Amino acid sequence: MITTSRLPRRGRTLAATLLLTAATVLLAACSSSGDTTNPASGTPGLATGTPDPGTGHLHGLGVDPADGAVYAAGHLGVFRVANGKATRIADRYQDTMGFTVTGPKTFLASGHPDPTDPTATSPHLGLVRSTDAAATWKNVSVSGEADFHALQAAGERLYGFDSQSGRLYEPVRIRSVVEGGQ
Repeated sequence: MITTSRLPRRGRTLAATLLLTAATVLLAACSSSGDTTNPASGTPGLATGTPDPGTGHLHGLGVDPADGAVYAAGHLGVFRVANGKATRIADRYQDTMGFTVTGPKTFLASGHPDPTDPTATSPHLGLVRSTDAAATWKNVSVSGEADFHALQAAGERLYGFDSQSGRLYEPVRIRSVVEGGQ
């Protein structure tokens, strides 16, 4: 049985404040016009002395139930958002699409590898999982095949839309994905 519950007033106020802060960062990121691409490699913010390009174009927001922290994900990585400032996680420029939080410090995503990752074997990540709040990511399924631009957790189910095939993936049990199953 699926039940719903309302956040207490204090919780709604905190959630609204966190989302407003994240929205402010999003708007600032989308209005940035500075080009900080490394001319030698064509990758963002990677040359010595080149400033970090910031959040860039974002595609996902989530709140970690472990600590209430707001995370934002997009073309230039995953960021923890606090006090109007976005901090890059793990110095990674992974193009993080379909970002969703499924539990404490547990995130799912898709997209494209960091352009400087020497271990990348495909332009598509498939479904990846982090169990340490985006510090590291591990492949879960369809590596090299799918590019999920939308992932949605609904109760115990996960839905995914693959932008490469136009396919809506059948719902899978989140528990099996989070625990390492296919």
